Amino acid sequence: MNRENYILGSGNHQRLAPGGGSGTRHPPLPTGTTKRTTPQSARRPPSMSTRKTPSTAATIANEGIGNLTHEQRAEIRDVFDSIDVNGRGFVFMSQLPDIIQTLGHSADSNMMEVWKEQIDPKNTGKITYETLENFVALLYDEAEQQQQMMNAFQLFKPDATSLEDARITLDDLQRVSAHLGESIPVDELREMINIADISGTGSVDFNDFMRIMRKTGLF
Repeated sequence: MNRENYILGSGNHQRLAPGGGSGTRHPPLPTGTTKRTTPQSARRPPSMSTRKTPSTAATIANEGIGNLTHEQRAEIRDVFDSIDVNGRGFVFMSQLPDIIQTLGHSADSNMMEVWKEQIDPKNTGKITYETLENFVALLYDEAEQQQQMMNAFQLFKPDATSLEDARITLDDLQRVSAHLGESIPVDELREMINIADISGTGSVDFNDFMRIMRKTGLF
């Protein structure tokens, strides 16, 4: 059994990686993202196998379309049609930054170049409506997973005012395990910290937390 999965993602101690719930304070979304609301029945349990990361135009063309609400699709269509005034069925890749910004997202020039390569790997310079819609759906999906991990992190650090400065410590794990009714030896809790802590500080920051949650398949 994978050592990290046992310690942080499965076995008797899986509940030490909660995914948020009622009563949890919700921190703001990362700058440049817009939160979307998905009906509970439509939510997928976070796991490595269902996580969508845009990689190629073929992937984007076949994923994500079912994740958008009617209002979100209508908004994307309105933005697309406002640019494709001649009804050609595509817009130019150079117009992507304006489209993304209009839809409530933002990215620096490096991320924009990554997105362009993912959407248009053959360098056609064009984006169809279907490709754009599915790509935006994946952006929403990524923002929602980010929000879920922020909520889960704050269960360990409920009084944190900034995720950038907050770090999960051994005391935090002891408090949460006691609250959940788990009797976990201190040595095992310390090992959890050591495995997740790639910076060697003896604690776990939000980036460490995201990495281990994704690696164990919890998000």
